[in-house]
Amino acid sequence: MLWKKYCKNRRLRRQIERLTEAERQAILAKSPLEAGWFQGAGYHVFLKAEPDFNKAYVQGLGGVSQQAAEDWIIQQYLLTNVDLKD
Repeated sequence: MLWKKYCKNRRLRRQIERLTEAERQAILAKSPLEAGWFQGAGYHVFLKAEPDFNKAYVQGLGGVSQQAAEDWIIQQYLLTNVDLKD
């Protein structure tokens, strides 16, 4: 079980690494999530469609780079919209 999870996560990371910048931007535009940077708190992920910050809050990513925050959003998008074989 642990090995299957590791292999699935590795395939997903490699898939994200192979994306072109245009593909990344297209996925970020289609995703219902967006990352916002807050000084002293790092990146936080919110739902795009919800105007209230308290209701829209999804996940705190902390002090990571912008690319790492975008990678997390892309990963969540691919996990929910692409059937990765186990």
